[in-house]
Amino acid sequence: MKLRERYRQLQDPAVVKAMVVRSVYASMALEDQAVPLARLEALYEQTAPIPPAGAVAR
Repeated sequence: MKLRERYRQLQDPAVVKAMVVRSVYASMALEDQAVPLARLEALYEQTAPIPPAGAVAR
């Protein structure tokens, strides 16, 4: 069973984005390197998922 099958909320891109941004924000804050949430969201938007090898764009 894959992680996405077990936890259906991981199929929602907004939920994944919120989890990643919140985790990075908290990690940076623990290191006294606070970064504005807006900046982290902008950086997240710049990262595009890499399609699996052999995937055909339609």
